[in-house]
Amino acid sequence: MLISLAFAIPIVIVYGKILNNHPNKDIFQILEYLFGKIVGKIIGFLYTFYFFHLGAICIRNITEFIQLSSFPDTPQYVTTFFIGALAIYVLKSGMEVIARVNKFVFPLLIFIIAITLIMAIPKVDTNNLLPLLENGWLSILKASFSNFSFPFGETVIFLSILNSVKEKKKSSKIYLKGLFIGSLILLSVAIRNILILGFPILSSSTFPSYDAVTLIDIGNFIRGLEIIVSIVITIAGFIKVSICLLASCIGTARLFNFPDYKGVSAPLGLLMMSVSFILYSSTMHMIEWIKIYKYYAFPFQVILPIFILIVTKLKKQKTPSNN
Repeated sequence: MLISLAFAIPIVIVYGKILNNHPNKDIFQILEYLFGKIVGKIIGFLYTFYFFHLGAICIRNITEFIQLSSFPDTPQYVTTFFIGALAIYVLKSGMEVIARVNKFVFPLLIFIIAITLIMAIPKVDTNNLLPLLENGWLSILKASFSNFSFPFGETVIFLSILNSVKEKKKSSKIYLKGLFIGSLILLSVAIRNILILGFPILSSSTFPSYDAVTLIDIGNFIRGLEIIVSIVITIAGFIKVSICLLASCIGTARLFNFPDYKGVSAPLGLLMMSVSFILYSSTMHMIEWIKIYKYYAFPFQVILPIFILIVTKLKKQKTPSNN
């Protein structure tokens, strides 16, 4: 986790500098400004596809989690429709609604994590941390690469949204602040899961955080805790789906020169739901995809942003009067 954080810091600084150098522009407008309409729209289409695909992946992951943890007999299309329809409604209501939902969920998430950390103390086994470096540094670097691509690298999606921030020059600070807070949360959760489950169970678990909570046994209260954790995970996933759909709608609106992204939210949302059904043939297929996701996402998360920043700097040197 710490290695992936070290790798993420310079990358999110790149994201912030891109926004700082192009105030009031989202990633799609920046691409057209730097590379022209044709090339800019081609790269913009690729980013739109990535954000759309990521949203479909999130929907499928959430519905898999709900089915495995809470409603095994409920067809996935029911939960898929519910999550997708709610995301469409939120988007049509505006970005502010997503921000308000997140503002409500974040303190609840912190509270739940803190409670589970405290309640997990009787179940903690420090031997689960041993042996260190059992599989060598190479396995740690591979895991760090995966942890970077999900979730740190996925913050590239905010290049399509953060142009609406009032204080434009603070984009890098916003990115870094979010990165450090998120890293602290993820590190706490990861340590809790390792101490409770151990590496053998952890490596084979589809949803380790949920599995770790189910092992915490303090009277009859634990059942209520499992339900709360499931709800928080589902809401957090829903927020991510909404952000992915928002970025996809903004990208589509830029590609086809639509005046407003809200008009495409319903058709794109329905399409995202449909795609989520055909992504995986099973839960095991989903796990296999997670293993190769980092290679698929790397160009969008690292290569293209660095290239965009380089072109931005070169263009500023050639046309200083315009900047």
